Amino acid sequence: MKKIFPTLICVMLILSLSACGGAAEKPGDTMSLEEVFESIQADVPKLPEVAFTELNKDNYHYYLFVEPVKGAEALACDAIINAVPHSAVLLRIAEGGDAEAIAAEIRANADTGKWICVNAEAMDVAVHNRTVLLVMSNRETVDAMVDNFDRLWA
Repeated sequence: MKKIFPTLICVMLILSLSACGGAAEKPGDTMSLEEVFESIQADVPKLPEVAFTELNKDNYHYYLFVEPVKGAEALACDAIINAVPHSAVLLRIAEGGDAEAIAAEIRANADTGKWICVNAEAMDVAVHNRTVLLVMSNRETVDAMVDNFDRLWA
């Protein structure tokens, strides 16, 4: 009995200390949207030449298919040639915002045929903490970009 009690106290102390530790920040949480794009596009097959566009009230709905999110920052990365259906958008919402709800709204409204005469083969929306990724492109490119996005928060 004398050995069991000190052992139980040690176990409880270890558990209480580990419970107090906050979740460690992941690389994606501290990177700028440009840096996140650089990471998620690395080694992606079939990635067309792209150009970046900062989202504003005039182009927000075209890229994200939702109304502007207050306090959020967003960056789009589209194919330079309009006949190539490729679009990726990163959205980082303000602290306390509901990224999952916004991602669900984007997923419900996204139009893979937003280009004239061409459609994206695949579309995915991924979320980590306050950052949302929307990708529309060919299946291989979408999967590779989402995998790279997930690795930033692994």
